[in-house]
Amino acid sequence: MVGSGAEIAEEMIRWQEETDVDGFNLAYAITPGTFEDIVEFVVPELQRRGAYRTGYEPGTLRSKLFGRGSRLPAEHRGASYRLKTGEYAAPGPASVPGR
Repeated sequence: MVGSGAEIAEEMIRWQEETDVDGFNLAYAITPGTFEDIVEFVVPELQRRGAYRTGYEPGTLRSKLFGRGSRLPAEHRGASYRLKTGEYAAPGPASVPGR
């Protein structure tokens, strides 16, 4: 798409309404200029039209996605790798975040 921030926002909203997509993958023509232009011109227009968030509720992504708190539930297999407060874990797969 090429156009003003308002034109791009209008076209994105039209695509969303007609196809029910829930997001867009953006590519760049020049870097970082393309993304700066999107942030400066398109996002504010989408926000004015109610099509883009203006803020986020506090909390972790896990809590927002699953609505069950910010930690794994006790019955989840990964919860068995939790450390108790004050414990020291020797380096290894269980003590490396994200593994």
